[in-house]
Amino acid sequence: MFAPLGDKKDRPSLWPYLPLKEGLPASVDACLSMASACARIDADRARRLVAQAIRATEDMVETTLLLCLQRAAEILLKLGDACSAYAMCLKAQPMLERLDDRWGATHVLKLRGRCCMEVGEHDLAQALLSEAVDRFDRMGRVVESASCRSLLATSYQCEGNYLAAVHVAKRARAERRAAPAPLGQRLDAVEASARLQLSRRLSGNGAIALSMAELDIASAILPTVDEVDSSEGPQAALVLDLKAKIARERGNSAARRTALAHMLALARRLCDPGTTGLAWLRSAQLQFEQRRFGAALSEARRAVRWLSQGLRSPKLPQAQRLVARILERTADSRGAYEAFCAALRHEATRASHSLSARLALLALHDKSEQQLRESEQTLAYAQRFSNVGYLVASVNHELNQPLASIRLLAETTMELATHGHVDEVHQNLRSMHQICGRLTDVTSKLAAFPVRENSPLQTLGLRAVVEEALALLQSRFAQTPCEVQGLREEVYAKAHEEQVLHVVVNLVNNAIDAMAVQDSRVIRFTCVAGISTLTLTISDNGPGIPSDIHGRLFHPFFSTKPAGQGLGLGLALSRDALRAMGGDLKARNGYSSGAFFDITLPHVPYP
Repeated sequence: MFAPLGDKKDRPSLWPYLPLKEGLPASVDACLSMASACARIDADRARRLVAQAIRATEDMVETTLLLCLQRAAEILLKLGDACSAYAMCLKAQPMLERLDDRWGATHVLKLRGRCCMEVGEHDLAQALLSEAVDRFDRMGRVVESASCRSLLATSYQCEGNYLAAVHVAKRARAERRAAPAPLGQRLDAVEASARLQLSRRLSGNGAIALSMAELDIASAILPTVDEVDSSEGPQAALVLDLKAKIARERGNSAARRTALAHMLALARRLCDPGTTGLAWLRSAQLQFEQRRFGAALSEARRAVRWLSQGLRSPKLPQAQRLVARILERTADSRGAYEAFCAALRHEATRASHSLSARLALLALHDKSEQQLRESEQTLAYAQRFSNVGYLVASVNHELNQPLASIRLLAETTMELATHGHVDEVHQNLRSMHQICGRLTDVTSKLAAFPVRENSPLQTLGLRAVVEEALALLQSRFAQTPCEVQGLREEVYAKAHEEQVLHVVVNLVNNAIDAMAVQDSRVIRFTCVAGISTLTLTISDNGPGIPSDIHGRLFHPFFSTKPAGQGLGLGLALSRDALRAMGGDLKARNGYSSGAFFDITLPHVPYP
């Protein structure tokens, strides 16, 4: 994790601490601001203004275009056009990565996750948001990481995984003190909502005590009605709505009425169609439950009128169904039938739009992934081709020296055999046999150089793998005693067990070799697990990695060991194997001494 940095020149090049300072031209900024302001009033005009702003920046410098694309994507998402927003994100992110602006690229990654949530593609949303969380964590950006986690928790909640939603929301809310007040209120609401849904599931399964415990926690998380920050508008209305729901589940009618009264008062001040419609809908539901059908019908129809003004409001069918139920109770069968049909039509239209948007977004994503794979293949081919000369020279050196020795020994042996020196002949033959063993070792390592890329990964426990690797190295520890500090807890990853075992054995062997001349030798295993990836670190207290060889450490056939003691393929093969599994291997020095090797693998949080 990077510490906060002030001056741009002091920041790590890979992880800039702050976003780009450049702003948009005044005319473009005004155009986008106007589009954002009229997004909920005139969607067509907002789209025209966004298109106008993008056309105006196409001939400008790249950073200006990038800023315009990001703001345009946010406005289009606000308009409900997730596909167009996603297309702009796909256009902006490679440019940001190329400029080494990981701050902007990570924000675009988060925006892509929001687009996927908008169309209901939660698996992809979770993958994108998890990567954004990991990146923000590495940058030390607590607030942005918490915001991403709240979105991730909402995605889990939308697909019904309430336990995961509570876990992630709790982790996000742990950073509430560092977050500004609006975000803090949203973090509270996300965890409370997840716990409310979990409580309902527990109640349905008969676990009443656990259900009430979750409700108590959810109620304690949210502020009191008087403490809700009403300046946040729709967000404050959602908090009040949550309080009313929790009060309903707990049978507290007075608390429910108080929350709904504050919600209606807030809606009147905001004049936002979605917020006002939701407030009238909740009030109508309360009136219906209290069998005040006249007041309930009036308020439900108000909710329908307000919600109809929104962009494909998800609450509109619920309000129309409530109207149908009230009319059915009052014996107005025709009116109930018409209201019910209106709800079905709205749901069908929304489902059709959502499905087409989801398919279009997935098509964009697949096309982007295909282009990325093609670029990676081209890059990998170019890299391999550039290394051919180096590899040929290295193999030539590794094979020619033993072959020359065998040839010389063979000529000497023939001469000795002619003169009857039997003992010398036997000694030369034994030497040739040993050299042939070295050649076999070289060719076997070269044969193992390709890494399997298509074999399925399995879930494995890293602690068990580490213990197995240490058991295989008992003979080495007997010759060179070391203090080994293994993993304390089991952590699970997606990988090939044999290849991970081979990597761990190879790294531990290298650590023992590096510390051979020391009196005190320590090897430590530590593991840090993120949402989508984990990092297993193997460190020692040896001399560390010299700066002049750090850049060549993973080159095939590069070795710091004496001739005959190493081929220089171990680290190269290990890194290739881990990358084929979706991981990586990196090396660094410790703060005081020692070498640290970080093994990255896909994480399995819930095996």
